[in-house]
Amino acid sequence: MTKLIRDITRLGPRVGDHAKLDYGMDEDDWCALRGTASGYTVGWWEGRVGAVDFPATTADEIVWLAEGHIALTDEAGGRIEFRGGDSYRLPAGFAGRWETLADARKFYVLLDPA
Repeated sequence: MTKLIRDITRLGPRVGDHAKLDYGMDEDDWCALRGTASGYTVGWWEGRVGAVDFPATTADEIVWLAEGHIALTDEAGGRIEFRGGDSYRLPAGFAGRWETLADARKFYVLLDPA
């Protein structure tokens, strides 16, 4: 079946279902797309300066940090920082601390296990 213009999905800031997150920081999330058959979620996240500890993730997360400055620290004390323009894959099973060091925005894709 041929796809048409109406089949194109816009992605990016403030597109999709909005949720005000409450994990201990000031955060917003827009879920633009979910794939039920292949287990993925696409969205846009914005967060203000703050930090939160989180348990092991259940999905790989692909991230493009559009702006800001964040740091991730693992349970063994390893730490890495990312700035606007950086991208990374956070593997399923990662647990640790997220710090938003300067207000940040990210585009993400969660790849849930089949």
